[in-house]
Amino acid sequence: MANEYRYSARADTPIAPGEQIREILDERGITQADFALRLGRTEKFVSQLINGKASLSYETAIELERVLGVPSSVWNNWESIYRDALARTRREDEHAEQTEWVRSFPLREMGSRGWIARETSPAEQAEELLSYFGVSSIAAYQNYWASDKRLAARMSTAYTAETPALTAWLRAGERAAEKIRTEPFTESTFRAVLSELRSATRTAPEYWQPLMIEQCASAGVAVVSVPDLPKTRCHAVSWWASRTRAVIQLGLRYKTDDQLWFSFFHEAGHLLLDKRRSGGISDLNGDSIAEERANAFTADFLVPPDRWAAFKSQHSRLSKARVMTFADEVGIAPSIVVGRLQREKIIPFSHMNDLKTRFDWTEE
Repeated sequence: MANEYRYSARADTPIAPGEQIREILDERGITQADFALRLGRTEKFVSQLINGKASLSYETAIELERVLGVPSSVWNNWESIYRDALARTRREDEHAEQTEWVRSFPLREMGSRGWIARETSPAEQAEELLSYFGVSSIAAYQNYWASDKRLAARMSTAYTAETPALTAWLRAGERAAEKIRTEPFTESTFRAVLSELRSATRTAPEYWQPLMIEQCASAGVAVVSVPDLPKTRCHAVSWWASRTRAVIQLGLRYKTDDQLWFSFFHEAGHLLLDKRRSGGISDLNGDSIAEERANAFTADFLVPPDRWAAFKSQHSRLSKARVMTFADEVGIAPSIVVGRLQREKIIPFSHMNDLKTRFDWTEE
């Protein structure tokens, strides 16, 4: 009876199919020169195949089955296992070198929010981050997110945000916005929505939050709220996802309604007044003119300039009652009036804060 040769791929280390060929040839006493003749290939090709420098194609697997008697499916399986193992080994080596990059992200906070899985090894963490950001490599992440075009956010001048935390926060907004269906952007519709939301500043969050999302979507703007990450220090951002779709992403840095509303209308001002740029995020690009324009739009939209000038001229007689009466007269929340008085240093930041509503994030 002829000897039966049984072969199995070794799963512990990446073994090139060429090593299997070498073992078979040695066992049967076949020289590489004779094997090349029987295979109908050059000795150079056979040498490259045995040394793992040439990939084993489906056609070659069939030829090996005819010459060596090992099924083509076995050769294809060995080749697949080998190439997969090589790719994973290279990827693990790359991730091992990027430990510093991985650890620059607030992994604990991102994991607690379900943005990434709580993996332990740098390689696993890197895979989670790459999937989260929707990029194929760390280089792709850097090219996409670390560009001036992408990193434009309304920031506090008192701090410098760290890029990894900021990009993680922005990506969360991107992902949330992708789930919101919007109509094509219409400026007239958006301005009408802003007028309705101006009056809604006087209502409770359970009313104005769904109203803001629904009405803005009807005007072509997806509004998302994303909890702040450590070191982002971002109030809000906005960008054009396309020529007919915009996004406003709100944080909750100061956790008061006056700050949130000012941030929202500030970003709305950018969408209405700035040049429409697909992908560009307002406004960490140092454009002070655009910033001042958005601030002026917000201030004047919430309180007509002539009404504000007359009101603040009475600063010596300002009281909570007077603030509340004025807010009723112009149709906005009294907290917005207090916030503006504080920003313009008409009253100290410690005064009248009980007229503000404080927010915090709740678990979904």
